[in-house]
Amino acid sequence: MRTSVLELLWQGAIRPMHGTEANRLKRVLQAMLPMRIICLAASTGIDRISVLPDEIEVMPALPLGDVVVEELSVDVPYGALLMFCDDDVIAGPIENATLSYDLGIAVGQTLLTVLRRGTFPLERENEALYIMACAFDRMAHTTGMQHLGLVPGEFSKGLAGILGAYWSGSRLSRTEQSGLFLGTHCLASSGLRQYLTSLDAGFNAPEYNRIPRGLLAFSGGTYNFGDWLELVDQAVSGLMSQRKTRLING
Repeated sequence: MRTSVLELLWQGAIRPMHGTEANRLKRVLQAMLPMRIICLAASTGIDRISVLPDEIEVMPALPLGDVVVEELSVDVPYGALLMFCDDDVIAGPIENATLSYDLGIAVGQTLLTVLRRGTFPLERENEALYIMACAFDRMAHTTGMQHLGLVPGEFSKGLAGILGAYWSGSRLSRTEQSGLFLGTHCLASSGLRQYLTSLDAGFNAPEYNRIPRGLLAFSGGTYNFGDWLELVDQAVSGLMSQRKTRLING
């Protein structure tokens, strides 16, 4: 993805995104991910929405944020998130349901970035991802998020679709065939926990309803990505139980 974004920037297919819909997307996403968010629109190459941290390297020693600054003359604060939106998605006013589904995708992508950063030990990654996903799903059901226009069920579908593609090994959420990750209650289902236990016999994350809605709702203003990662690590690690079994015996 990072390579294709670099190519899109060089091709001139990405531009700064302004206006009412950009502000709506940014406002709701920042309520869940309290970081600087830079909104960009893509005429091609982006499937609905994609979120990447500015520090991710698109080439050795070349952070994505630096390329955006150079190519688009956009100010990208250190530790910001870059949100790329398909032009078709933002062509007109965005319905709350569509916005919520896309934000579920965006949050799911961010959680996978957390794993790729090596935030958690390899043997705890499935549990950490499940805890983070449930925390955000439960956050989406709060009154505050719904007052911002978030539709919890649609957010859940977008989030579960991204995680389903990851857990099942599918390249895209729409190619995942099990049906396990469909519907609005996927993360709360016993079927998902059984599936994750079949992938990882040591899976021992708390059940959905035992994960606090405010687990990842951090006060204190806006964070850079690195500082936010540290808070996530502390919150999620503090909720993990001892593993049922070791990943590798010996």
